[in-house]
Amino acid sequence: MAVVSSDPEVCELVATAAAALGQRATLCEPETLASSWQAPATVFIGVDAAAQVAALGLPRRTRVYLVGRDVGSAALWSMPLAAEVIVLPEGRAWLSSVLSHADADGMGRLIAVLGGSGGVGASTLAAALAWRAASSGCSVALVDIDRLGGGIDLLLGAERVPGWRWPRFTAAEGVLGDLREFLPVVDGVSVVSMARGPDFDLAREPLAAVLASLQRSFDQVIVDPGRGAGAALREVMRCSTRTLLVVGGSVRGLAAAGQALRAFEPSGVELVLRQQPGARVPSEVAEDVLGVPVAGRIRHEPAIAAAAERGERPPMNRRRGGLGRVCDQLLAAA
Repeated sequence: MAVVSSDPEVCELVATAAAALGQRATLCEPETLASSWQAPATVFIGVDAAAQVAALGLPRRTRVYLVGRDVGSAALWSMPLAAEVIVLPEGRAWLSSVLSHADADGMGRLIAVLGGSGGVGASTLAAALAWRAASSGCSVALVDIDRLGGGIDLLLGAERVPGWRWPRFTAAEGVLGDLREFLPVVDGVSVVSMARGPDFDLAREPLAAVLASLQRSFDQVIVDPGRGAGAALREVMRCSTRTLLVVGGSVRGLAAAGQALRAFEPSGVELVLRQQPGARVPSEVAEDVLGVPVAGRIRHEPAIAAAAERGERPPMNRRRGGLGRVCDQLLAAA
């Protein structure tokens, strides 16, 4: 990773956080940055050096972060540099989480399953993907961050299975150890679910810390982020290696999915079309309207909704368009 700053606080914080993870931070001068701009996995730019770096007119790249205490200057330069902002001192914990994602080696894949509209079965697909991955021998964590969804453990019939839910992680920060022993396990799937009770706003720092820990411990991490815009959903979009957008197979479903794409701006997104009674949108039409490839089509199966109401595993139909077959296709392509 590269650090571009003459601010001693920024340089020391990045170097210390990197050393704790066995990584090395290299200090770069703004005038020498152009020749090595694409080489580091992550670039941290001190707010003090933001104007100099922006003046270089470097091409856009991912994993660029502005670090410092001056919120106004950070906001001013974040757009020209296409950089996310880490404000000190509050962002120290998030800095460690960012660094823990800097090297993808040894990190499990994170699949976000996003609903193009309400009621299209994004939570059901997330749970089904987790079960299918676990049945193939993968270690799997299923993460629910939909604070208004009632808890994905209800969908799994696991509301009474002991283990920690999100409220136990709200103070988490930095780099966490292995969480597996603390989580509820259902049919081989470790679950981080919302709890029913007083509402709380899941902050970015604990979410980043938990997701990084899970990616170090599991082969697959599957996240049901819900549709509530905010810092938590943006963090999932930042960390995800793949995003599946579940779209109702109707004209209205396509319109809602278009709004979701504009609102959430997911990267690397693929469509999963959910067939609905009385409507059928061809895959090529959905791709043309939304500009996103279709990765799978799920046929309408009333038994899926009935199983969810009973807190049972959805039927994994292996026929063409069946949920089981589509899950296998999606996991094979991951």
